[in-house]
Amino acid sequence: MLNAFSWKTPGSRNCGLMALGVLLAVLPGCGSVEQANGLTEFDGARAYAEVEALVQFSPRDAGTPAGWKAAKHIFQRLETFGVDADLDEFVDMTPKGKKTMINVIGMIPGKKREWVILGSHFDTMPGIDNFQGANDSGSSTGVLLELARMIQASGVQPDIGLIFAFFDGEEGIAGYIPGDGLHGSRHMARQLLESGDHKKIRAMILLDMVGDKDLRFTIPYNSSRDLVQETLNAAHRLGLRDRFTLSRSIITDDHVPFLEIGIPAIDLIDFKFGSEPGLNDHWHTEADHLQNISAESLEITGRITLQILNQIALQQKGD
Repeated sequence: MLNAFSWKTPGSRNCGLMALGVLLAVLPGCGSVEQANGLTEFDGARAYAEVEALVQFSPRDAGTPAGWKAAKHIFQRLETFGVDADLDEFVDMTPKGKKTMINVIGMIPGKKREWVILGSHFDTMPGIDNFQGANDSGSSTGVLLELARMIQASGVQPDIGLIFAFFDGEEGIAGYIPGDGLHGSRHMARQLLESGDHKKIRAMILLDMVGDKDLRFTIPYNSSRDLVQETLNAAHRLGLRDRFTLSRSIITDDHVPFLEIGIPAIDLIDFKFGSEPGLNDHWHTEADHLQNISAESLEITGRITLQILNQIALQQKGD
């Protein structure tokens, strides 16, 4: 089994977010269908198919047999793509006692000992009847799997490595009191801090609830300023700036443990998932099913994520 935190690629640099280097030797930008390096435009239909496959393991609450099956499914998908993957099992205390959970980590190593984390959780909120969790957490997981597939299939070696982190135990069961929720991301952040490898992480980009048919990102206040600016620039370049608003609210999500150890992080989330624009009445209800998400929204999310990486690369190339 891989040790997800034994990163042994040659070379090392300690620099800021705006000096990431050539992250993915020319990622696809706006308007291109096929790139010379083999990367294609993000395929929302493929991402939707990944969500369809994941929700077969529903509900997939942390520490349950279905949750374990979902984790192994994600692991097997990464292996199918040729991405190095690891199942990181851990035990954590919850308001209902100890639970055994499992993170899934996929890695595409780069030329340098630096990394960008792309994150999603895959568990579902307990106690909801007929709950698929197609948006929360299927949508972000589907996008990350398709990103991993297309980048690996391109044959492009990143200058800086990519970590695809699929977190277990994100959902809180007691209002996110201390020790409740964010179990997988807190576990990973703790590992990074204890090993000193947090210094090798240049950024953490979290995706959550990105499948709403009326996709409107509400970037929370507790996101790193530089990454917020990069995201807005990416949206503008793609003609999607109207899909984004900046929230004054702080959101407790899987990016928080990384912020707490000094890693720049952002939460790309649509926290208005409802029956009408502006409402959030589908969230944590049985209405969170496949019929209320769309491949188009997944494609928008994938394109924006790639464009963020593209901008970071191009900035350094011009230095």
